Amino acid sequence: MMKLALIGCGKWGKNYLKTVNAIEGCELKWACDLDYEKLSQAAADYPQTRFTKNKTDIFNDSEVQGVIIATTPESHYILAKEAISKGKAVLVEKPVTINRKDSDDLIQLATAKNTVLMAGHTLIYHPAVKKIKELLEEKDIADDLCYLNMTRTSSMSQAPKVDVLHDLAIHDIYLSRHLIGMDPIWVIAHGERYIESPYNNVINILMGFPNGKITSIFASFIHREKTRKMTLVGSKTKLVFDDTQTAYRKIQIFHTGEQEHFLAVEDNSQPLTQECLHFMECIRVNKEPISGRENIEFVAKIIDCIFDSLEKGGEKIIIT
Repeated sequence: MMKLALIGCGKWGKNYLKTVNAIEGCELKWACDLDYEKLSQAAADYPQTRFTKNKTDIFNDSEVQGVIIATTPESHYILAKEAISKGKAVLVEKPVTINRKDSDDLIQLATAKNTVLMAGHTLIYHPAVKKIKELLEEKDIADDLCYLNMTRTSSMSQAPKVDVLHDLAIHDIYLSRHLIGMDPIWVIAHGERYIESPYNNVINILMGFPNGKITSIFASFIHREKTRKMTLVGSKTKLVFDDTQTAYRKIQIFHTGEQEHFLAVEDNSQPLTQECLHFMECIRVNKEPISGRENIEFVAKIIDCIFDSLEKGGEKIIIT
């Protein structure tokens, strides 16, 4: 029986509480939050889990093999560093840290401690995304790709102290690289802070890849509509992934001279469940996660370049 712990029982932490407690062969031994009301509500639903306001209860428990961190972004670094220092495997929700230096520090520490460090980049583990990745590789569509257009907007208000880049656009940053199979070579970004927010709540990003491939990303907190759409366009094929649709209508394919059709996704498992199962597997056999150190380093570098472009008024930044 693998024993895990959770720090953060808020909006996304609730999803981890439900998900991990439902996985066979896993025990969520501890859950921690500073908010007593959140702890009280969760304790009533999950009596098998111990709830605490003191994170050291988790870090000092030798039975806990892995810690999931789902707190506010500015607290990720210090919590992850303390957990890794205690030899625990760590799964950190995105963004892993809010600056590149802290990400590099966690990567070096996890390497020195020979433990798992994994980012909560949930979409990589999405059954539909896995299907698309397989399709790109099997049909050689990846080589034929011209560009990706990605839109991610929210119908909910902006979370406090969170930039739209860190909350929404980050998904499409790592996802575009995952699907194209190459690192971008330049980036251009423009963001705006509407409705008296100190953080960007609308952003447009262009990322250039080798062989002329381009990804365009639009993310917004003020769109007042939830969209999760990605379009991959090649010279012969167009593929549309709409995550707001049902499993049998999420992926639509258009071939030149052929009628478009939907590609069914038979696997209806939740991406978060697949992510947690992968975390457990990596702990069990001590292997590097798909969204592990190399992935974390890439995302931190790209976000650093995007902020550089934002500060310079949309200047093209060469990624080195």
